[in-house]
Amino acid sequence: MRVLITNVEMEGYSGTTLYVKELAIGFKERGVDVEVFTFRIGPIGEELSSRGVKISTSLRDLKVPDIVHAHNNITVWPILRHFRNVPVVFWLHSRLSPLDIPPKHRNIVQYMAVDYNCHERYVEEHQFSSNDIKVIYNWVNLTRFSLKKSINGPIKKALVFSNYAGKSGFYPVLKEACESLGIELDVMGKGMGTEQKNPENYLREYDIVFAKAKAAMEAMACGCAVIVCDFTGLAGFVKTNNFEQFRKLNFGMKLMDRPVTVKNIVDELKQYQSADAKLVGDRLRKEADMELIVDDISNLYHDVITKFKSGQNGEYKFNTKNYLDWRRATFRIWVGLWLNLNFPKLVRLIKRVRRG
Repeated sequence: MRVLITNVEMEGYSGTTLYVKELAIGFKERGVDVEVFTFRIGPIGEELSSRGVKISTSLRDLKVPDIVHAHNNITVWPILRHFRNVPVVFWLHSRLSPLDIPPKHRNIVQYMAVDYNCHERYVEEHQFSSNDIKVIYNWVNLTRFSLKKSINGPIKKALVFSNYAGKSGFYPVLKEACESLGIELDVMGKGMGTEQKNPENYLREYDIVFAKAKAAMEAMACGCAVIVCDFTGLAGFVKTNNFEQFRKLNFGMKLMDRPVTVKNIVDELKQYQSADAKLVGDRLRKEADMELIVDDISNLYHDVITKFKSGQNGEYKFNTKNYLDWRRATFRIWVGLWLNLNFPKLVRLIKRVRRG
């Protein structure tokens, strides 16, 4: 099987870029011929290249795939034009991003979501049938994120694991709440200039981690107690009695329906139970093992390729309104990418001028 994976950029250490990196390596280790198409090759793309995965900003440099694993709608249209007889599987990772407005085309044979919040976006916002959308949850690479040897009873150290944490916003509230209980609080993320290439080397130092989505899962896999919290709000501790519901929504934004206040955070911290944190970590490691989920995706793709070869196209044909909707919503993003790709020196000059 020959797979092409797409993502708008491979620069920052964010959700879909790391997802692409891990999926590509997982496929390669299974003997799959895998390549990556993107508009920006950054540090993540270079890491993939060093692992023997071909990555390019030009489709002409890539082989004709058997199937396309597509992220971000603006990568899909060039694919559909260039590879006219190849099945595409479109993955939706965000409820809000304009890049995740799903494009409609007969060569998109399967639409996927990483949780039921994204599944809901297909149905409620873009008039897809619920039965046409499949969900395969996100994963954790357990060879990287290993379980710490012991879990503390009393809380000693906490971490905000988020690229959205900054000097204003929700972080100062978390800091005040932790300090009131004598808890040391650190931050790991781009917003505070403390982003780490290998977070697995640090997570095991902490008893509690404030995070969401994949970051929350990685912390749980290390045995940390996790409070799902970010700039969108507070959900609370992941516990054995709410794990299934939290997993269904990717430990993400739809769960965070409480405001981030000092009182709410203090009340949550007082509910910490080290024994329950261990049980949650054990369950996460059992259900979210990357190896199992990549196997599921591989099996899905073999089925899609077989169906496409037998003449089965997607249920959703090209729709002019749909095309114009996502093109309008992503216009500024597309222009920025086009300028960066064709006039990189000009873009760097503009950035320097803006910084003063």
